Amino acid sequence: MLHSNSRWLWLYFPVSWITVCAVLVHITFFSWALLTPKDVSGTLFGGAMGTQLYLGGLGVATLGLTVVILLRLPGAILAWIAAGLLPLCIGGWWQLNYPDDANGNLLYSPGRSDITVAMLIGAAILVSGFYAYRRAKTANQRASLSELKIFGKIVVATALSGFFVAVPLAALKQQAMPHCAFNKQGQQLTICLGDGDTPTIVE
Repeated sequence: MLHSNSRWLWLYFPVSWITVCAVLVHITFFSWALLTPKDVSGTLFGGAMGTQLYLGGLGVATLGLTVVILLRLPGAILAWIAAGLLPLCIGGWWQLNYPDDANGNLLYSPGRSDITVAMLIGAAILVSGFYAYRRAKTANQRASLSELKIFGKIVVATALSGFFVAVPLAALKQQAMPHCAFNKQGQQLTICLGDGDTPTIVE
């Protein structure tokens, strides 16, 4: 339990929980994207490019969770446990509801074995999270932080939550390029399939 006379306590707890939730939302999104089987039969490199993108996003989110844990922000251990539960729950769902290719012509990614590996990793994270929780509960230390340390944690947590909130918002604001688009210099930006396509000039 945290004990401090810092004037920043009123801000410390809400900022910490916002940061923890923002990181956990990203982990949830990328875990679902990575573990959801997709038909990659006709994709370039078997959909590996999209997988690498999602893996990179999950890596960044995991790094954010690591920072949250190292800062010992409120809710960090619960997020640690949740990060282990996610691949177990998502993986278990897709193991039970894996797409059925009756004709054997489709290729799905990830395969059942890949999902199993992800579930084992999730189990290891879950066990370590419960171990950390039990250890923290057993210790029951009455932690006392100085005002400077609390302020420093608030600054780092704010920067972290700002990053994890700003990046998806920036991605959502980017409008998709129209079909058959050219820039003002006449350079083709998207594919034009036929002579009947009406080109769109974009900046």
